[in-house]
Amino acid sequence: MMADDKTSSEHDKARDLAENALGAYAKGDEKKGDALAEQAKKIDRSAVVEVVKELDEDAAATGKDA
Repeated sequence: MMADDKTSSEHDKARDLAENALGAYAKGDEKKGDALAEQAKKIDRSAVVEVVKELDEDAAATGKDA
């Protein structure tokens, strides 16, 4: 069970990093965004994919390009 907790925790951490990367990109800080995105991918690539997918879905729902 400990492995599941660790995996879940790492997934959440990677999601947070990916979301922070998007925030950095939105503020025009590409270097910080790249660093955060790379860190997130190293921890759990699937979490980064989830964040991007959700962003795409949100953009489609509002009719905006991502």
